[in-house]
Amino acid sequence: MLHLKYISKKLISFYMTRFSLLILSVVLLLSACTNHSTERPQTAIETGRSFIRTCLDGEFEQAEKLLAKDSQNIQLFGSFKEYYHRMSDEQKKKYKQADYQINKYADLNDSTTIINYSNDYMNKPMEIKIIRQANEWSVDFKYTYSGNLPID
Repeated sequence: MLHLKYISKKLISFYMTRFSLLILSVVLLLSACTNHSTERPQTAIETGRSFIRTCLDGEFEQAEKLLAKDSQNIQLFGSFKEYYHRMSDEQKKKYKQADYQINKYADLNDSTTIINYSNDYMNKPMEIKIIRQANEWSVDFKYTYSGNLPID
């Protein structure tokens, strides 16, 4: 009888451990799905906001997904990432903690938008150009350096 109680306690313990691992796995899976949406922003302003925030946070893999894919954009964004990685940890921390504000927003046409923004760490107005290509909004990063269409 004692032997049977020992076996049933072991079986219960075994199944409880398995059940706990299953519950933990489900919780982790669900939290991973809700925290890291792979869905692209649907509007120019959403794309701009997402790009600004991910750049401030140093999340360049996410930001790069929003970049218009042309050689000049890729090259300039690569230089920008290198610059960021050379910053001190304190500067990076300040960028991550920074809030940003959209100062001006201009739809130039149905496929081009300019967003003028500033963050409260640098407090310097900057602009990004958002373009629509193949029904997706993307950041034309080279505009940041050329500035050929400023908002008045």
